[in-house]
Amino acid sequence: MIAPERILAVIPSPFLGGAELQTLQVARGLAGMGAEVAVAAGPAVLEAAGARLGSCHGIPLPLTPEPTFGFTAAHQCQAAALAPFLAAWRPDAALVCCPLPTEAFGALGALRDAAVPCLAVAHLVRTDWRLAESERAWLTGLSPGWAAVSEPSARRLELLFGLPFGRAAAIPNGLPPRAPVPANRARFGLPGGVPLLVQVGRIEERKGAHLAGPIAARIAPARMVLAGEGPLADSLAGAPGVDLLGWVEDVPALLACADAVLLASEHEGVPLVLQEAAWAGRPILATRAALEAWPEAEQVARLVRRDPHDIARAFRATLSDPAGTAARVARARAAVADWDEAAMIRRTAWLLAVAAAR
Repeated sequence: MIAPERILAVIPSPFLGGAELQTLQVARGLAGMGAEVAVAAGPAVLEAAGARLGSCHGIPLPLTPEPTFGFTAAHQCQAAALAPFLAAWRPDAALVCCPLPTEAFGALGALRDAAVPCLAVAHLVRTDWRLAESERAWLTGLSPGWAAVSEPSARRLELLFGLPFGRAAAIPNGLPPRAPVPANRARFGLPGGVPLLVQVGRIEERKGAHLAGPIAARIAPARMVLAGEGPLADSLAGAPGVDLLGWVEDVPALLACADAVLLASEHEGVPLVLQEAAWAGRPILATRAALEAWPEAEQVARLVRRDPHDIARAFRATLSDPAGTAARVARARAAVADWDEAAMIRRTAWLLAVAAAR
């Protein structure tokens, strides 16, 4: 099987988040394997990506339609933005980031029309989603290789799109092995002498950020630390016991300062921050949804409900049971070592080659 030599990664998102960072990881890895890789994304996403592009070419394109557009108009606009570049560059294959399952339908249509084989990777696939008639009609004309970031997500994608069982491959997220770094709270303006419960991610209700104030009230004098940006940031500014750091570039350094890492998500794919926490040797508190891709989640983390009382209870238990906490931390680190970044890149490269050979 011949590996594609010119690969286009398509990121249709309006901002840089976990799905987009994972796509950039893979793009850099494919470039490291010898492919010429271009990354098509909005100008703001490419600017935020910065050095994460590595040796990949950044191609600024307006791939995020206006939110006022209807479904069909939005994806026609996305397809029209991508089509001229496809005609000029002629990639051998494309890797398409789908933060939401239908978010890149326009790009997939343009790739179909240009006869470019592609692999579409879905990141968040909720159990309660159903396709509208307009979405289902658009899907009928698409036939990329489908994948998702976990086995549960792949099965949900098949149900959502009406695909045969096993049609969607799983490409679990992975990070490169890394040693824990020394804690330096002063670097982030964080206080010493008190425990810190840290959450990294978009500051929105889906991630559980709306619980930060009530959690802080229940764990005082410990502090609740949030790193990220999002719609709830302004409402949390100045909340007692809550430290808002905004966007943090060096997440491992921040996690080194944490006494525990929280992810109280309602829905997730395979959140990279929990893998970061595992590599950093930090205890994890997370919902079952956030940990669904982990085998035996109870063995690697303390499971919590999206409830401030339950999260505070789990945080106190983490601090008061050092032996149990250390055992979970060790098992979490072993779990992420079993599937690291190299395995993720190899799996993606193979699936891209399969798509190109179809």
